[in-house]
Parts: sequence; structure tokens; C-alpha cells
Amino acid sequence: MNQKTLDLSLTEERRTARQFIGRVQWEMIVIGLGQFAVWLAVFVAGTQGWIPLWAGFLIATLCCCFAYLPSHEAQHGNIAGDHENLRWLNDLVGHISIANLCFPYRYAQVTHMRHHAFANDPTKDPDHHYVGEHWRHAALAVHRDPPQEILAAHMALDPVFTRDLERAIPLKKLFSLTMLICAVLWPLPTLFLWWLPSKIGLSYTTVFFSWMPHRPADQSERYQLARFWKIPFLPRYAVQSMTHHAVHHLYPRIPHWSQPEAVQALRPFIESHQMRGAEILETYR
Repeated sequence: MNQKTLDLSLTEERRTARQFIGRVQWEMIVIGLGQFAVWLAVFVAGTQGWIPLWAGFLIATLCCCFAYLPSHEAQHGNIAGDHENLRWLNDLVGHISIANLCFPYRYAQVTHMRHHAFANDPTKDPDHHYVGEHWRHAALAVHRDPPQEILAAHMALDPVFTRDLERAIPLKKLFSLTMLICAVLWPLPTLFLWWLPSKIGLSYTTVFFSWMPHRPADQSERYQLARFWKIPFLPRYAVQSMTHHAVHHLYPRIPHWSQPEAVQALRPFIESHQMRGAEILETYR
């Protein structure tokens, strides 16, 4: 059908997107809880000397790299979908999936929602401090909290934001205390099976989940907030399909696992608005 005859209205775009929203995202339940269970088993095995540290380090690092995405989906309510009786799954997966990153779920959720509300705004987007010319900037910036002036501005305007941020502080301190105790009891296993993998996992997540999809993060128009991208010869699964992150900023409630299919259905709208990187969609699914 000739594109001129297509209905490219916002109403039709939303109708097309809506057909992908609402299902229980069981894949993220398996990945989120599964990677944490594997990481915990590896940590225990490493402290007891049942596996060599180099092997445990590789497995633990892989787990930490896969830790954030299920929690991210939980932050948007995409684990339970439209099933109100299963909403508890969002919190369950959200909290557990990033525990090995020592990253409180409520802190991640409340700051991420602000990222969506003010994406690419240098004064309001908590993720904007990841912006830089090189990926190394993002890889290091994630280990520092967002600028206090950004958090303070949101706290002054929104008591709910303040409440959720303050609720995350005790858990963050508990993570630090737990790691400190483990470091005293098992110095090398804690270093190679927890501390270092968690740092690598956070850097990996920030580079491929934030820096790559948004660079350059200087666009404020809805259809230009993020871009489609790819790394030659690297399967999209190696970066957890963050190559399609642009559609997430259009419709955050589309489950991550359904995004590639949704992108193809939304292609006429994507191309009509000349979204950044749309030219790769023909060859990269």
C-alpha cells in the first residue's frame, strides 16, 4: 500500500502501539530472578572455594550486566502488564533483580520516571550527567549520584519524589553495610564476585542503555528524544536490544521483549517523523 494512503495520525499510531501493551512479561521474570539466583549461588560457591574465582568473576559479571533491564521493566509496570492482580510482580522483580548491583529499586524508579518526564533536559533530567563525547564518561559517571541541584529541584516540587527518594536511603546503606561485612569475611570473593562485577554491570548498563540510545542528548522533540542504532557485526542481543530504545520513549508501556515487533508495526510513523536512526530498521530486526 502506498504510504500516502496510510493513516499516520497520532490516534492511529497509538492504536497500533496499544496492541503490544498489557501482557505479563514472563521473560523478564525469568531473567530478573534467574540472574540473581545464579549470581547468589556463584557468590556462595566462591566464598566456600567450590569454584575458581576467575570463573565466578565471569559468571557474576554476566549476571550483573543482565540485572538492570528486568528492574527497568518493573519500574514501568511492564512485568504485570494490565493484570492488576499481579502488580506485586513489578515490586518483586524490581527489587530483587538489581540487588546484586547494590542499587535500590525505589531510587532507580523515581529518578528514571523523571528521566522520561524531562528527557535530555540538562537542568531536570537526572540522567543528563551521563552525557559526554565519549562512552568512557558515561561508564564513570554512573558511579556518582546525579547532581544534587537536580534532585533538590524535584524534591522541592514533588513530595512523592522526596518520599520515594528518602525511602531508598536505608536500603542503600544496608547494601553498603552488607558488602562491607562480606569484604571483611571474604575479601577476595567479595572483590571479584560482587564489588567489581557490580561496577562493570552498572557501567555496561549506562553506556548501552543511556549513552548510546540518546547521543547526542540534545533533542527535546518527542520523536527525537532517542535514536535507533547498531554496532556493526554485533547482534542486538549482546546489548539487550537497546538498539530499539527509541520506541521505548514513544511508548514506555510496550514490553521490552515486544519492542522489535512493535517497531516494525510502527515503522510508517517512525519514518514519517524521521526519527533518528530509522534508516537501520530495514536491515536490523
